[in-house]
Amino acid sequence: MPKVVRIENFGDAEVMQIREEENAHVKAGEARIDHIAVGLNYLDIMHRQGHYPLPLPTGLGVAGCGVIREIRSESTELAVGDVVAYAGIPPGSYAEQRTVPADRLVKLPPDIEPTVAAAALQHGITAAFLIGGVFPVKPEHVVLVHAAAGGVGTILCQWAKSIGATVIGTVGSHEKVSHAFAHGCDRVIVSTVENVAERVRTITAGRGVDVAYDSVGADTFESSLNSLAFRGMLVSFGSASGDPSPVPVGDLAEFGSVYLTRPRFVHYTRTRPDLLRYATDFFERIRNGLKVPIGQSYNLNEVVRAHQDIESRKTRGSSVIAF
Repeated sequence: MPKVVRIENFGDAEVMQIREEENAHVKAGEARIDHIAVGLNYLDIMHRQGHYPLPLPTGLGVAGCGVIREIRSESTELAVGDVVAYAGIPPGSYAEQRTVPADRLVKLPPDIEPTVAAAALQHGITAAFLIGGVFPVKPEHVVLVHAAAGGVGTILCQWAKSIGATVIGTVGSHEKVSHAFAHGCDRVIVSTVENVAERVRTITAGRGVDVAYDSVGADTFESSLNSLAFRGMLVSFGSASGDPSPVPVGDLAEFGSVYLTRPRFVHYTRTRPDLLRYATDFFERIRNGLKVPIGQSYNLNEVVRAHQDIESRKTRGSSVIAF
C-alpha cells in the first residue's frame, strides 16, 4: 500500500505521521498519479500549524509531479503514462500516490525536469502572476523582494532582472547574500541587522521602490510600506512570520497614495487557460536561462526534518521530497 503523510491535530512538525493507505478510488474528472517528487512550500507549514485551518484529519502538500496511472476525464488532453505536474490544489501531495482533479494537471514538456516542476511549479506560477498580473514590472521599475533566497524569491528576482528592472532583495542572514546576488539581485539587504526601509531610501536616493513583494508578513510589512515610492504598490502574498497588523485606509494616503493588495494563487489560476498560461510562461523562462536551484531534497521519512529546516530559515531555493 502507498505511504502518505497525515495529521490529526495542528501543531509542530512532529504531528505529521506516515501511514500506509489503500489506493484512492478515482472519481469522474480525476486522475491517479504515482509521484516522482513533491514540492515543499511554506504554505504547507501554515496548514500544519492551523494558521489556515483544514478539516482534520488531513494530508499536506499542494504541489507535485508524477505519472498518470488512471484517469477518468472527458478531455483528450491527458492520457495514462503522461508525466504531469500540479500546484495550488487541496492538500495531500505528501504521498507516494494520490488522486488529483484532472483539469489542474499540467502536462510536462520533455525538456523540463520532473523534480524541478515538483519543487518549483507553485513558486514559478506565483512569480508569473505577481510580476505579470498583479504588478506588471517594466524595465524602469525598482523592485523590492523580501526573502530573496527563498523559493519564490529566487525566481522572482531573476524574472524581474530579466525584464530589466533594478532588484533589491532582502535575506535573513549573511550566508544567503551570495545566493541572492547570484539569482538576480542588484543590491542585497540583510534584514536581521539592517533597517530595510532606510537602506532602500539610501539605495534609491530617497525615491523608494515601485513595488514591494512581501511573503514574510508581520516582520516586514511596515518596512515594505516605508520603502514604497509615491503611488507604489505593496504586494503582500505570504505570512511566514504571521499576519500583518491591520492598516487604516487613510494611512495609504500618508505613505504616498500607495496601493496594497493581497493576491492568492487560487484567484489567479481559477480557469484552466490562466493556469496553463502562467505555467507556460514559467517553463519558457527556464528555457531562457532562469535557474531553479533545488537547495534541499528529502525522502518521505525525513518530512519532519524538512519542515523544521524550512521553519528555521536554513533552506535556500526550492525544497522537494523525492521518491
